[in-house]
Amino acid sequence: MKYLSAKKVIELDLVEEYVYKGENRFRFRVRGTNLIVNVRADDINEGIEKAIEILKKIGYVSG
Repeated sequence: MKYLSAKKVIELDLVEEYVYKGENRFRFRVRGTNLIVNVRADDINEGIEKAIEILKKIGYVSG
């Protein structure tokens, strides 16, 4: 999955999808790094959006 940030393309690999305490969880890896983002979401699209928001909050991507 590729996502265009203001300065670079972010590629996320879905590492794992699982249920924990009744909640859907998604674990993504930023391709080419060891950076893992773990989010709670109802579906994969929401998970992607949340992962990108986390990457923005930590300063990995701008926007």
